[in-house]
Amino acid sequence: MIDLREATADDVELIARLHTESWRTAYNTILSPEFLADGIEADRLRTWSERFAAPNPAMRATLGLLDERPMGFVCTFADEDPRWGSLVDNLHVVPAAKGRGLGARLLRSAAAWVDQVRSGQGLYLWVYEANAPAAGFYDRMGGEAVERALHDNPGGGEAPAIRYAWADPSRM
Repeated sequence: MIDLREATADDVELIARLHTESWRTAYNTILSPEFLADGIEADRLRTWSERFAAPNPAMRATLGLLDERPMGFVCTFADEDPRWGSLVDNLHVVPAAKGRGLGARLLRSAAAWVDQVRSGQGLYLWVYEANAPAAGFYDRMGGEAVERALHDNPGGGEAPAIRYAWADPSRM
């Protein structure tokens, strides 16, 4: 069974662990091996600790649970871009939970939240070009690939990314 709940400051370490596990698998050909082997844990913990220590009222983080076990999360920022709307800053599901509908539920929950707080606003995210499974997922979720750009990688380097957008996330 899939359940969702809003994340709190008490979930910082959990979110950092989920984020790390997802990146080590999905980004193993994108991010530097040195960063993935050593440094990623501290980087993700620092990021999430900072976000929850001084909460941005435009941010919402939601945990996804499968059979009561946290297996993924989504983090969304309302009003992030005047053209594209609200940003799905992170959507991660650990490998053991993929293919069970959790990612779709998390993305739809982000879209529903945006529709609730900023009705009529679009939704967008960036995905690494090399992350073909994620790009395929966003295609299936009705996203439109609207732009390509180089993005700075955590741990160093750059990689090409694709902006996916939903003009009307309420229809997702």
